[in-house]
Amino acid sequence: MNRVNLPGTAGPWFTYWLEYIPEQKLGRERKLWFRTEISKLLAGDPLVRTNLSDVTSAQVLNFLETKVFPHYEKEEAAMLQHYFHNAMVAARNLGGAESYTAKRLFSKRQQLKRKFFFVVLAAITALVLVASTLTVDRMVRKQESFLTAAATVFRENGLGVVVAFAEDIYYSYVKPARVGGVPTTGPSDSDEVIVEPVLPAAQGATVANNSSWGPAGIPSLVPGTLISPVQPIAGEGQWKPTRIKVNGNSAIWIARIRPDEVHTSYWATVTWFDPRLVAFTQVPGTKVPEVSGLKNRTGQVPSNLKSYYVAGLNGGFLMRDSQGGYQLGSKVYQKLVSGKASLVTYQDGSLDVIQWGRDVVRPDVQSVRQNMELIVDGGVNQVDREDQSKWGWVWQGVGSGKNRVWRSAMGIRADGTVIYVMGEAMSAKSLGDVLVRAGVRRAILLDMNEAYANGFLYGPYKNGKKLDPASPRSPERFWLTSERDFIAVFAKSPPEAEVIAPQ
Repeated sequence: MNRVNLPGTAGPWFTYWLEYIPEQKLGRERKLWFRTEISKLLAGDPLVRTNLSDVTSAQVLNFLETKVFPHYEKEEAAMLQHYFHNAMVAARNLGGAESYTAKRLFSKRQQLKRKFFFVVLAAITALVLVASTLTVDRMVRKQESFLTAAATVFRENGLGVVVAFAEDIYYSYVKPARVGGVPTTGPSDSDEVIVEPVLPAAQGATVANNSSWGPAGIPSLVPGTLISPVQPIAGEGQWKPTRIKVNGNSAIWIARIRPDEVHTSYWATVTWFDPRLVAFTQVPGTKVPEVSGLKNRTGQVPSNLKSYYVAGLNGGFLMRDSQGGYQLGSKVYQKLVSGKASLVTYQDGSLDVIQWGRDVVRPDVQSVRQNMELIVDGGVNQVDREDQSKWGWVWQGVGSGKNRVWRSAMGIRADGTVIYVMGEAMSAKSLGDVLVRAGVRRAILLDMNEAYANGFLYGPYKNGKKLDPASPRSPERFWLTSERDFIAVFAKSPPEAEVIAPQ
């Protein structure tokens, strides 16, 4: 571009440049305002006498920082910043102002904001790349869905609140639970038949699979039919025996009822365990509980007990979300919190659900796993509001307790027998209601969502069997190595009534 005859100093050019801007572009009043303000700003300022060819962006920025930004409203300051920068760019394009190299002029505050933005953008990009890699890895290794794998990665990296917010949107608007209708399958599995429970046998077993558990006793009486919240269909609420037998008696029974009177096309699966026939042990996973100092974390039941292993049930939330502590054997790995729901297993294979600090705990503890607060206490559902943090994540009014998702819980009946509930479309309240219908006196929340609320049968089931056929997870979850802790159930004695010599 040919050089035009420009003023020698900056002051006249800043004044002249305004006259090159058509009045219809600015408007008469705005142009008059510019003329007045520019004249005031330039009066007596050293920038006026600076050679136009020597003016730098740093000098213009200093002029704006001292004369404009502190004394004008945000909108007016932005207009003046825009004017002085464009004036220098125009001078440069006309062959002068060689020292002014800025393509855009940012204030110090704007520069800080830009730096912060790019730092955050870089961090988010890095996080997304890492999360994507870890998510794909889980999808391949664990055969998890994308949503399950991504949620796990974010939760394990301390971003549970992000997952809770996303899940609230997903389960409220993208995939809400169906309203009305009837289940597409009946309440019985293909290998289950509805039979009347038999009276307890006259005597217990004489052979124990494990000496610390003792032999199986006289079986407990199977509970009465569960009452559905809606008009029941054939077989609903009736107990069906599984093929898990101990000393000739069915030790695990299953019944199904609808979770509430609105979402009637789903089943809640209720499993009853007879503690006179089976023993319970809590098994730490390879990653969860996330506590330090816990050694020999195989994520599997001990090999010497695997031949007696008849069921695996999921544990609780990640420890950082559980609001409680953890004990294995005599060692407390994370402080146990008074008032929290606690799943306690003992060396003799018995199991209890208590409120820590209130209820009695025997000294022969095998494990204590705390998770939130008792969802049922004294036979009463404790959920009156589902947006409370004691039922899951709560953030800015978003409560995961109201989402109708896969949930699970474990409770104790008045007779000491054990109930495990899992289901596809339950809120915290409907989960508590099902537990109460099953006669539970005290119950603890266990894990939630389709990837983690899982229970399986083993023993005579060759490849394992899902307690709830609708569950998407494979029974391999608690047969092979598990990242998360789980509850293992064992037969106390051999399956047949006759005495079998110890191996």
